[in-house]
Order: sequence, then structure tokens, then C-alpha cells
Amino acid sequence: MFRKHVKSTTSRDIKINSVNHSYYFKYSKDNKYYNKSEDKSKDKIKEVEKEMKKENNTIIPVQRANRDIGKNERKIRVVQAEKKEKNNKDNNENKENKNTENILEKKETKTKKEIKPKPEIKDLKEDENKENMTNKAYLENKENIDVKEMKKEFLDEDDKIRVNYFNISNINNIQIPKEYINIIYYNLLKEEEKGISPMADYTYMSRQKEINDKMRSILVDWIIDVHFKFGFTDETLFMTISIIDRYLSICQITRTNFQLLGITALMIACKHEEIDLPKIDDFIYITDNAYVKKEVIKMEEDVLYKLNFSFLYPSPIKFFEYLSLHFGFSKKHHMMGKYLMESFLLDVKNAKYKPSIISCACAYIVMKFFKMPNYHDSYNKIFYNLDETVEKFSEHNIKECAKDICLLVDNINKTNYQACLKKYSKPEQEKVSVIIMNN
Repeated sequence: MFRKHVKSTTSRDIKINSVNHSYYFKYSKDNKYYNKSEDKSKDKIKEVEKEMKKENNTIIPVQRANRDIGKNERKIRVVQAEKKEKNNKDNNENKENKNTENILEKKETKTKKEIKPKPEIKDLKEDENKENMTNKAYLENKENIDVKEMKKEFLDEDDKIRVNYFNISNINNIQIPKEYINIIYYNLLKEEEKGISPMADYTYMSRQKEINDKMRSILVDWIIDVHFKFGFTDETLFMTISIIDRYLSICQITRTNFQLLGITALMIACKHEEIDLPKIDDFIYITDNAYVKKEVIKMEEDVLYKLNFSFLYPSPIKFFEYLSLHFGFSKKHHMMGKYLMESFLLDVKNAKYKPSIISCACAYIVMKFFKMPNYHDSYNKIFYNLDETVEKFSEHNIKECAKDICLLVDNINKTNYQACLKKYSKPEQEKVSVIIMNN
């Protein structure tokens, strides 16, 4: 009777009968079902409970046994893992002990071999002396190597530098680089041979239409006066005149813009050489406000592009400084040479000669003026020529340049170019111009 009311259900599922709303539960593997409805009697329910108890009693011991077996297997595995770890540790310790024993044996054998009888005091002193001698020789060789490497940095391998340009061992001045002075002079001569592009051509006045030699001399004289009042360095003056000559040898210029060229050249030179640079308004004020700021900037751009932004060159004042050191010039001698060089800027022929020739010519004039016995050394080839075998410049060039300088200086009092005379007539410059005028 019980099974007739039971319908097929899935395992552990609950379904509701549409007729009597009874619940069906799966309770065993044999697909036996029971009904918990209120309509059934209590006796049948007790029978079902008895059957369930029997089945549970059979199942529970089996599950317990399986659990116990799993626990034992785990314990066995843990014990085996612990044994393996112990064996590995023992093996590593044995290896380390063997290695340490081998190392100690090797050290003992080395020490036995290296043990020697203690040296006496005499032997120790001899060894120290030998070491000191070897160290000294090493240091001397190292110094010679360093000097050679330093020279190679400045010079080509093919060129043989004449290191004995000057002998300045007697001078005790910290500011003079005695070690490098010959290399510096050699590099100045090398730069002079390379030249700068475009080079100044002293015949450019024949191509100019609105200006002439006199107008150039007036402009240079005015620039010398401005240069002295501003207190600029000597390099700025020589650079400004070089920029003017180089620009005029390429381009034509009008009279109205001639002074504008002088201002822009001075401004460019100041940007190269000076620390405290005057403003553009200051340069315009010097010209009595003859120009505007825009005109100065346009002229500066034109000069920069036409001269390819190259302005640095070895000026005569650089060569003359080293010559005055070599010949032992006093302050009076040095100032006279500067006066001659600056006065020679008034003449267009200044661009005809190279800076080293002008400096040697000024040294020649000074030494002859003060009647020095070694004046003929001033036109030695080593001071103005890299290669002694090739006579690019000879004694004739220096003497010709000296004649041009003397002609200009002797007649400068008759001209209106008085800036150099006033500048070097002061006691700060040893009154050099007055000395020349009186003799």
C-alpha cells in the first residue's frame, strides 16, 4: 500500500503531489521512500524508522574505518618526509666538513713551502733601496710620458714643435704660464697661417665709391678715443678694426652708414671680449643720436652674416706680449710698442701685414730706439714663421713694415689724428708719445 502512493522522484529532491500535497524523501540506496503525511498511521512510521536504523548501523562503521585508514596514511607520509630531510641535512654536513678539511690541508702545505728563514737587517735595507730606485725611475718615466702626451694633444704628429721659442726661466711671475708659453705661441702662429675668412684686403679702398683713406683714419681715430674713455681691453680695439676692414673689403658702404659700421663693429668686439658690456643706447648716444636702435640691429645682422660669424684672430698685441717677455722689456718699452701698434691702425696698410710681422716690427723699432745690442734678434725667423726652411716672410718684410710705422708716427703730429698722442702722453702710459716726439 505504501508504494502505490509513491511517485518516482530524483535523489534528495523534494516534490509536492498535486493530489494530496504530500512530501516524498529519498532515504536509502534502494530507492525506498516514505510519506510523512498526517493521514498515515503511526505504526507504519515506526516500522520505517526501524528499517532506517538498521541500515545506518551498517553504514556508519564502514565510514569510520575509512577515516581511520586515511589518517594512518597521512601519518606515514609525514614520517617519510621527515626522514628524507634528515638524510639530506646529514649529507650536506658531510660534504662541508670534507671541503673544509681539504682547504686546511692545502693551506698547511702552502705555509710549509713558503716558510723561509728570516732575512737579516742588511738584506732588508738593500731591498728597500732597490724598491726606492725602481719607484724613482718609474716616476721619471711617467713624467716624460705625460709631457709627450700633453704635447701630442696640442700638436700634430708630423709637425715638430720648436719648444725653445722663449727662455723665461728667470721670470718669477705666477700669472705667466711658463710650462705652456711655447705651445701657446706655436698655436698662435698656426692660427695665423690658417687665417680667417674672409680676409681683409688692404686695396679695398679702390673699390669703395663714397669713402676714402682719410675718412677711414678719422673713424679709427674716433674709435680709439671712445675705446680709451670706456676703458676697454686692447683686444677689443684690434678686433673692431679687423671687422671694419674685412667688411669693407667685401661690401660697399655709404658715408651716412660709415659711422654706424664703426659702432656695430665695436659692439660685436665688446660682446667677445668685455665683461661689462654697454647697452645699444650708449653706443647711439656716442654718435649724438645720429642713428636709431633698429638701424644698429640691422647693421649687426648684416655684418654677422657677411663675415660668417668668425671674428677671433691672433692680434699683434698677443704676439708682442710674448716678445716683450722674451727680450725683457720694461713698462716703458712695452708701452712704446703698444703706441706704435695702435698708431699703425690709422693706416690701411695695417691689413697688408700679418700680426706676427707687425709685432716683430714694433719690437725691432723699440729695441733700436733704446739702442739695445740684440735688436737684430727681433727679426729672427722663429718668431714669425713655422717652417724655417720656407722663407714666406723674410727680414725685408719686417723692415718694410717698420718703415711704414715710422713714417706714420713721425708725421702724426701734423695730422688731426690726435687720439693716440693724448692717450700715451699720460704718466700711466709712461708718456711714450712725448718721448718719441722730442727725439
